[in-house]
Amino acid sequence: MAATWEVAKARNPAEVYNEKRRIIFAQMQKDSAVAKTWLDGYRKTLGPTGYTGLKAEVAFFEQYRKDLNLVVAADIGDATDFVGVVDGAMHRIDVTTNIAFKRLASYEPLQLEGALYKVAVFDQGSFDLVDINFPFCGQCQSGRILPTAVLLEENHNRHGDSQWSNDQLLVNICSACGEVEVADRITTPFLYDFGSLYRDLNEAKYEADVLDGAPIDVRAEAAAYARRASRYLSDVFGTRLVAVGGKDYEITSPRDGDGYWTVKFEDQLPLVQEHLQDKYPWDLSNG
Repeated sequence: MAATWEVAKARNPAEVYNEKRRIIFAQMQKDSAVAKTWLDGYRKTLGPTGYTGLKAEVAFFEQYRKDLNLVVAADIGDATDFVGVVDGAMHRIDVTTNIAFKRLASYEPLQLEGALYKVAVFDQGSFDLVDINFPFCGQCQSGRILPTAVLLEENHNRHGDSQWSNDQLLVNICSACGEVEVADRITTPFLYDFGSLYRDLNEAKYEADVLDGAPIDVRAEAAAYARRASRYLSDVFGTRLVAVGGKDYEITSPRDGDGYWTVKFEDQLPLVQEHLQDKYPWDLSNG
């Protein structure tokens, strides 16, 4: 009998979360200080993940309630924590402490019906409202047009002398058919392309191995570089990039070196990994 009672007592964590969420937000309408005290009291009941997630929702509601005219949404499996007005349009808002756990497919059923979404990413006490309303492709009608960056090779003048700079492209690419549009182009000193980066890293690794120096993890260094480049270019281009990469030659015939150029992505947001391929054919006229 005792064992049966223990089984009956166990509750689904999602059920517990939603129950406490309703209690907390009902109290938030009356007294936010009391609501936050109750939230701290539920810390053990909610568990680390539940407590952190609900605390982020409370922080978002408290910070943006008036500015975005927020309404608390019920949990009906539509990836919506709040509904609010962003830039004059009604948006569904999903609050998270880690966008790596989010997938674009979760939002698509309602996006196909015209719903707009923002993901509010909570990091170190502040929120970043990420726009995930990527247009559907007008060519194939099934893919999403995703903003990516391509790092190009070093610039040279007509005499072949280095200009000590590289160009970077903002490339909108369809996740399904690979339709490409170069939307912007900038020039930056010392933001190297990935071909140059790998060459330098491999040389440094070889020297470290020969001289018995500190080991160099080429893949880890390249991944860190890609993330830094993505953050920088997101700021410069004024849009959150979902991937960053460079030109890469795909050899189809080792015998004679025949092949074709691709754009190969070195870093992608997990949000779009189920949509975006690692590489796409690249027309050299694009850069």
